[in-house]
Amino acid sequence: MELPPLQHADVDGPIAYREWEGDPGTTFLLVHGLGASHLTWVQVAPSLAGLGRVIAADLPGFGLSPIGERSAGLMDHRRTVSRLIEKLGSGRVILVGSSMGGAISLLQAAVEPSSVAGIVLTNSVFPWRWHGFPHPLVVGAFATYATPWLGERFVDWRLRRLEPEDTVRMSLSVLAADAETIPDEVVHELVELTRSRRELPETARTFLESGRSMLRLGRHPATARRALDNVTCPVLMLHGRRDRLVPVAFAEAELAMHRTWRGRFFSDVGHIAQMETPGPWVAEVADWYAATFG
Repeated sequence: MELPPLQHADVDGPIAYREWEGDPGTTFLLVHGLGASHLTWVQVAPSLAGLGRVIAADLPGFGLSPIGERSAGLMDHRRTVSRLIEKLGSGRVILVGSSMGGAISLLQAAVEPSSVAGIVLTNSVFPWRWHGFPHPLVVGAFATYATPWLGERFVDWRLRRLEPEDTVRMSLSVLAADAETIPDEVVHELVELTRSRRELPETARTFLESGRSMLRLGRHPATARRALDNVTCPVLMLHGRRDRLVPVAFAEAELAMHRTWRGRFFSDVGHIAQMETPGPWVAEVADWYAATFG
């Protein structure tokens, strides 16, 4: 797997990113989810570059971007994305968000609508719906994350006691409907990144800060609803029907409330559709892009 060189932008501290060259008339800015990195996108970025420039960045405290003096709440990440658009964006900017990255993309479009021409949501988080329920393991894990002291102990134990290979395999077994669909070279890159981060004192702190910020937003559905209703740009929603973290019922209900949004649901796919089924994922984005922007 050939990756473009790692670059850095100064956004109140270094932000690591990779760029796949493409038509400068469009910039796809790819925003990863909780505990993830730019590696989330390496299977689809080269093909996506056929439509425009592609930039996959690591948010502060994740991947290869140190947290420094920055914070890692959702609105802090939203401001980072805003600055990245200013510094690196050219032409129309399409935000592509996975899981938590979907929430960050929606917040950016709601707060600064003129900065975003469109959004692609990949298994994005959405407001809770009573006719859907995440997997019990996921509910238990996030309940642990939300609990002061206990969350810190649990994440620290996971980082220090589990080998990087086991950490990655365990995560993929929950995130993907079938972890065997993830290519070995991608798994290798994920393991090496996990190995490099496991001893960093900021790893657990930023993970919990972002996760708890997301949970706080979930406890205020009226705030989340205002943000969603303020998004006026074109939106493509892509979601796996076997998502254990964000039940497909959440996505279906949101799509029904936004008649101008376009949606596609993948059978036998879990929470990381762009990694599990990269070919169909890119095809859906390309078809939506052509229909929306000509």
